Amino acid sequence: MTSNNAHEKRPVAVLTASYSGIGTELSKRLAAEGYDLIVVNRSSERTALQLKELRVFAPQSTIHPVYTDLSDHTQLREAAEQITDQHGHIDLLIHNAGVANERLQRSVQGNDLHFEVNTFAPYLLTELLRPQLAAAEHSTVIAVGSSAMRMARGLNPRQLRLPEKFQRFKPYAHTKLAIAAAFQAMADDYAKDGISLRIADPGPTRTAMSLSGAMPWWFPLIRWYFVTALQGSERIYQAISAIADAGKDALYFEFGRPANLPKTAKDTAVSSELLAMLREISRKEINKG
Repeated sequence: MTSNNAHEKRPVAVLTASYSGIGTELSKRLAAEGYDLIVVNRSSERTALQLKELRVFAPQSTIHPVYTDLSDHTQLREAAEQITDQHGHIDLLIHNAGVANERLQRSVQGNDLHFEVNTFAPYLLTELLRPQLAAAEHSTVIAVGSSAMRMARGLNPRQLRLPEKFQRFKPYAHTKLAIAAAFQAMADDYAKDGISLRIADPGPTRTAMSLSGAMPWWFPLIRWYFVTALQGSERIYQAISAIADAGKDALYFEFGRPANLPKTAKDTAVSSELLAMLREISRKEINKG
């Protein structure tokens, strides 16, 4: 471990997609709150610009970049190894990265990118970092959600990897619903290690993704309703800082407040099939090396 004794006592946060939109604002908030940061990004150039700003903004924080393509299983595993080599404990893991495409794009594994980035990457990275999360006194894992999942009609886990027919926005909604269902099914087991799994939906937010051509045609008509990236990040931070009520930890937060998940996300038959598929895909990744 490379951290010195002074930083051993500081909380450590891992954040994916840190250099734009909500990620930028979350990075500043976490640094201001005293976290040392591990930022997991694809672009080294954009990360370098952000690190320069963050180190001026919060010189007391140690910020360690990890570069990876979250849709590539091998790179994702290597990123987890880099993180575990740097830190023995992780207090906070935030899956902020997300993908919304206008057309089908496949990963190096041959799967739809929506599935890889929105569902599988948060699942696998959480699994790979579980020992470090368990080593913290109490840790929290946040998957940034989307109200788009309420527009998904049912969930067929086997269709997530490669939809038979690609329809704009549908894979985004379904893969966001899938990670919520996976976290719902995993929450009790992770709680045994003092790890809270949470989904945080900031609501419609003015980001490049939400105003892109991958969204429904009517999205631009309701731009007035969208919150800023700063407001969205604050709603996510409210989910991070929420304290379990009477020993019962809330799983889903909408607009910064505890809310009920869609029924499909709590369907045990669906979640069991989903977890079986995710474990089947990830087993070879976790056992590598």
